[in-house]
Amino acid sequence: MFNLAVPLALLIVATSASPVDKSVRAFDTYRLPNATIPTHYDLYLDTNVHLDDLAYSGTVKISIQVVESTNQIVLHSTRSVIVSLVLRNSNQLSVALKGYDFDEDKDFLVVDTAEALSVGSSYVLEIDFTNSLDRTDAAGFYRSSYVNAEGVTKYLGVTQFESTDARSAFPCYDEPGIKTTYKVHIASGLSYNARSNAPALGIQILPEGKKLTTFQTTPRMQTYLLAFLVSDFVGERQVVYQPHQIAVSTFARPTANDQLTYSVDASVRYLREMEIYFDQTYALSKIDNAAISVADFSAGAMENWGLVTYRETYILFDPETDGEDQQVRIVGIVGHEYAHQFFGNLLAPEWWSYLWLNEGFAQFYQYYVAEYSHPELNMRDRFASQRESALSADASETVRPMTYYVETTTEISRLFDTVAYAKSASVLRMFNYAVTEPTFQKGLRYYIQQNKEHGVVNEENLFDSLEQAVKEDSQLPQDLTIHEIFRTWSNQAGAPVVTVTRVGDTDEFLFNQERYYTTAPKTPGQESWWIPISFFTPSSNGQYNSSAAFWLPPNSPDYSQRITLAEGDYLTVNPLARGYYRVNYDEGNWENIIATLYDTPEVFHRLTRSQLVDDAMNLAHAGKLDYFIAFQVFDYLNHETDFIPWSTASSNLNFLKRMLRHDSEALENLETYSSMLASNLLATYGFEAIKGESADAEGTRLIALEWACSSDDSCQAEAAQRLRSSRRADSFVIGSTAEQKLLCSRMRKTVYDEFATMLNSLQATVDPIARSKLIDTISCVEDESSIDALIDTIKSNNVVASEKEQILRSIYRNSLSGLNAVIELLDTTTSIAEDLNINNRQLFALLEDMADYTVQLEAAERLVDISERFAPTQLVSTIQVKLRDNQNWVQRNGAIVSGMLKTPSQINFE
Repeated sequence: MFNLAVPLALLIVATSASPVDKSVRAFDTYRLPNATIPTHYDLYLDTNVHLDDLAYSGTVKISIQVVESTNQIVLHSTRSVIVSLVLRNSNQLSVALKGYDFDEDKDFLVVDTAEALSVGSSYVLEIDFTNSLDRTDAAGFYRSSYVNAEGVTKYLGVTQFESTDARSAFPCYDEPGIKTTYKVHIASGLSYNARSNAPALGIQILPEGKKLTTFQTTPRMQTYLLAFLVSDFVGERQVVYQPHQIAVSTFARPTANDQLTYSVDASVRYLREMEIYFDQTYALSKIDNAAISVADFSAGAMENWGLVTYRETYILFDPETDGEDQQVRIVGIVGHEYAHQFFGNLLAPEWWSYLWLNEGFAQFYQYYVAEYSHPELNMRDRFASQRESALSADASETVRPMTYYVETTTEISRLFDTVAYAKSASVLRMFNYAVTEPTFQKGLRYYIQQNKEHGVVNEENLFDSLEQAVKEDSQLPQDLTIHEIFRTWSNQAGAPVVTVTRVGDTDEFLFNQERYYTTAPKTPGQESWWIPISFFTPSSNGQYNSSAAFWLPPNSPDYSQRITLAEGDYLTVNPLARGYYRVNYDEGNWENIIATLYDTPEVFHRLTRSQLVDDAMNLAHAGKLDYFIAFQVFDYLNHETDFIPWSTASSNLNFLKRMLRHDSEALENLETYSSMLASNLLATYGFEAIKGESADAEGTRLIALEWACSSDDSCQAEAAQRLRSSRRADSFVIGSTAEQKLLCSRMRKTVYDEFATMLNSLQATVDPIARSKLIDTISCVEDESSIDALIDTIKSNNVVASEKEQILRSIYRNSLSGLNAVIELLDTTTSIAEDLNINNRQLFALLEDMADYTVQLEAAERLVDISERFAPTQLVSTIQVKLRDNQNWVQRNGAIVSGMLKTPSQINFE
């Protein structure tokens, strides 16, 4: 036990190990040897962040069980300076040590014992260390800050340990499959509060204006979920007593104390519905949300058990300025992190190979449970964007499968990608409907109950539980198993396109599958899947809308199926876009679908209309459908006013904008086309939010402002007037996302003087959320003098690292001149970290994203050169493939699409 009143300096014992000369270690893997495992941590931290002192010290006592005879204890440690290291046996006697050293490549701390440790024996490894919050990578235990109402910068300490950064805060066994309990003690200033995963057990006053907070022991969990927050934040709390007591809170800087209520209410509502849906009680008696400055938080949010951290922009809600779009964002992100409390926290992945068991479920259920907690937001239909994003990413030849083994920290970090989130969620959603939601829900309840005691899972555990439910409910043909079917999705890269061809005028249809590529490689993959086929015909009464009518077997060309069609009927396959695959048809069926889209579009569900838009355009990009047909499908949108199809259309228009940005005439024609297409949308929804309107209405307005305003005179006049009014007031305050979109359209065409006034306003703006909106607006400029001024701002210290990343991203996404400016900046910078204060994690994400926007050959060559200087080999290869795909698309499709946009007579806008 600690004597909690004694300062840390007095806790250091005399008998301790000393560092030894480093020797070459024979570790042939980045995985821990695991001859020893931790059974409990007792962690003490002494902080002085309240005094702006970013150094901290600590003692960690790790209870250890020996599972293989060994003379080494191997764990992780980086950044910590070891002051003292002692090993004691179960009798509290010191064990003789040869010493300790580090394998810096693998982040190992290796403790050598004088004698072998026998199997089954227990020890306590006690390590005193020092460390610092003074780091700028927003990882580990690090400093954040905000400016208070008096203009004073206030510092705080916060954690971000996922995936491999707990080891940088204190020595530990830092692997996801190693779960144990933690008891945490944090010393802080009297004016500050310490928070951790578990509720506080007690507070003890210390000398020199400090206090010590001791927390209850946590559930068994992995190191990356451990969390601390040492701050002067204020909070809002709601205690719910039925069916069991739980306190739900949101904490933020004091200047945001009026923006906490919505997130607390959303959290309570979602948490209760989640418990009901999965028939599982949340493990702790409290859960805190903490809003961290966007300038100091690289992730969107982090699911730490009981202490969830978020970017401020994702959790704060200002009732005076924020609209329904922010409510959707908050409910979605809270749902994602709270779903993790079961999927990822209660059930931890055996290794990072199974990250999708965390992120896929969280991404899926942030939409699906939210349909019960917040039915007014129509969250389930909004999942369409996730499916589309996943299918787009899966069209590359270099994409990985869902289950994918890696070892190094860099490789692990790169697993947090579209495959882990959007694809995995889409596949889970497909199975949810293919075997019916009640059966899938039952299977997940089995999955939780059968595995929560051990708490460590792999994909086979999931398949076993789903198999049990499917057999009980007879939801698969007897000769099929979930294991066989699901592995074709989890262990293969890519996604299929299913081609449906009618045999003459008969009721026989041939189904073929192949892997879908935007640009087919020289040697296409031979992947093949078990695909649940659902379909709709006007005469089928929706019988097979979502559940599987049949399973299309892998490696079965021309698979025949009889589907009865009455005269004049059409067939849509995967009609509610619940299957994770694209669908192509013979020309006759496309003609019938298009005719119905124009005559009676309402007979198609809005998810069906969305899928038709996305599939048609992407199949045309891949050379599998005539662009004339694709644009006929797209043109129907002139009469569409629903959010879901237009959200899909917006993504597709953005892709065309990227691919055509090098061709000024084609780009101008695209802007004219998209403005005409969205003109009815703008007329329907207008410039301003209407009190009481739906989140879908707000979302559709934002799309209208983005696409109609490029050429709409009334839109440009409204934006110009608002800019003039703000300039006269010498202050630019962006009141809402809609206003930001409106002003962005004007900034693309604005003169430098207007831009300069807004840039000056940014320098005077303190509130981080207001700054973020200003940055998004300012960065829309396209003239070179304004872009140069923004680049100068990045080089200066007037914006923080995350804002630099935000500005750079906006500049290169908005225009070709902006892309070239960013490439020039990176190409002429010797050290990105030192000169621009952008860490490797941010840089790698920027480089990969820039590849999506780089079309011209010279720019592509420069981007490859930059990547080879700064990025790992695997990322360079990914970037090269993206650039090659862009070049191939331009060569194959550029002239055709430009020609389509040049002939508006083909566009049916009547």
